[in-house]
Amino acid sequence: MMRLVKAMRAIGAASGAVVLLAFAVASAAGATTIYACVSKKSGAMRVVSAKAKCRHGEHRLSFSSTGSAGPAGAPGAPGAAGKQGTSGVGVDFGTSRVGSEPTRLATGGEDVVLSRTLPAGSYLVSAQVTLLAGEAKTPLFVVVACGIADSAGTPEILEPAGKAIDESVWLQTLAPTGTAGEYGGDTDMPLQAQLTTTTSTTLALICVPIEGTTGVVFKAFDPQLSALQTTANE
Repeated sequence: MMRLVKAMRAIGAASGAVVLLAFAVASAAGATTIYACVSKKSGAMRVVSAKAKCRHGEHRLSFSSTGSAGPAGAPGAPGAAGKQGTSGVGVDFGTSRVGSEPTRLATGGEDVVLSRTLPAGSYLVSAQVTLLAGEAKTPLFVVVACGIADSAGTPEILEPAGKAIDESVWLQTLAPTGTAGEYGGDTDMPLQAQLTTTTSTTLALICVPIEGTTGVVFKAFDPQLSALQTTANE
């Protein structure tokens, strides 16, 4: 009797192994139907093909290698909030007066042609202005300085109080114009610099006539000022 029980256990274990192997093969190949013949006497199972016939004393079973989908699980807990990113990166704090009336530059002072207030951060700064000197009655030698000033107070570019981050100087002997007896000249003044500030600041495009100021009218046309923010200070 003991030997019979052991034999049946061995048969059951072997049948289980066969079924597990069949499931493994079916899972690897995708969902499919498995067919088996089961002994009515011992319960031993053997996997067969779909068209195979079971032996005398066996009955046929079929089952899917995958069961039906279970109910949806409960939603997971929300993840932790990410670190707040720095703001304003890539913003162009630009301003211009292209097409507007030109600015007449005073002699003996620094004229703010264009200005822009910036928040703390790092910037790629550029500016452009067209200068015109005219209505002179003689071929004067003129000197005009333009610069980009960084200052929380009154922006200036000339020393000793000047705070220019870039500066350029126009030097020219005026030439005859189309008007009889008049001399003049003009130039484009490009400027570029990098700026990092930990506090709010005023960025200004400033031009100042230095030489040949008597009897000459100086004007600034189409000024443009750009401050492209590359990083923001936290």
